[in-house]
Amino acid sequence: MPTILVADDDLRLCQLLETVLTEENYDVYLANNGEQAINILSKNPVDLLLLDVMMPKLNGLQTARQVCRRFSTPILMLTAMADEASKIEGFEAGADQYLAKPFSVPELLVRIKSMLRRVALERERHGCTNENSLEKHIRSLPFTKTELELFEHLIQHQGSAVSKKELQIKILKREYCEFDRNLDMHISNIRRKLIQAGLPRNMILTRRGIGYSFEPQR
Repeated sequence: MPTILVADDDLRLCQLLETVLTEENYDVYLANNGEQAINILSKNPVDLLLLDVMMPKLNGLQTARQVCRRFSTPILMLTAMADEASKIEGFEAGADQYLAKPFSVPELLVRIKSMLRRVALERERHGCTNENSLEKHIRSLPFTKTELELFEHLIQHQGSAVSKKELQIKILKREYCEFDRNLDMHISNIRRKLIQAGLPRNMILTRRGIGYSFEPQR
């Protein structure tokens, strides 16, 4: 039975979602802030995180970034902030899908089923592929030229942190600037395509203060 974590400071919405999801035969955990969500994820296997943006202690964006660094749990963001800039910020933080409030329960359930199918496919593929076939599969994904060059560079340095400066200069051919988000956008796009292909998003880990690393066994 799939397990879903609902993280939202709206207690009534949490109770409603718990009732709906339980009736659909999901196991449900509830969290009312980002810290609670991270704590639950660290102690329990969770297949999907439904994550609100406006929460106390750790907001949804901060929580999503921590989840991406530490876990492979896919994230469906639920928030009233439905403008394009907010959606882009959510995807950059690590959201896999985005559903604006108020939403219909049938649409939410369809999105959940779709994302859980990917989780099942990811586990199946991850369990039956070796490293060489995995890298071959990765290179067959619909990456742009720049995305593929970035990924191949990380693969060549498997298990080691590659600095943002090195990636920006060698791959993006840009002068290094710590405030340049272009590299982060490319990495976000790569991670999203990995998830869409049923592969673990956290094969590319963020190394705080350094850059990124490729970890195929995670």
